[in-house]
Amino acid sequence: MRKRAVLVSVGIAVLAITGINAPAQAAAPGTSVSAGARSEAAWVYIGSYSSRAYCVDAGQQYVREGFSKYRCDAAPGGTGYYELFVS
Repeated sequence: MRKRAVLVSVGIAVLAITGINAPAQAAAPGTSVSAGARSEAAWVYIGSYSSRAYCVDAGQQYVREGFSKYRCDAAPGGTGYYELFVS
């Protein structure tokens, strides 16, 4: 029980520290980001799937769980895999 309390305390401390540093990582005032970079930054990579059907199925599940949209892109190099991104 004592180990669990220590782990929880450490986890909370890590979350607090990363939360404090998050505003420092934001863009400086007066700088601008192109529309393409903003839209690309909104996509989160989830993983790769062996077929487009598996990728679409997983993307639809993420949408049901609260994300607004998904996309399945062919993996670079013509490997036959598809990469899932959600936004």
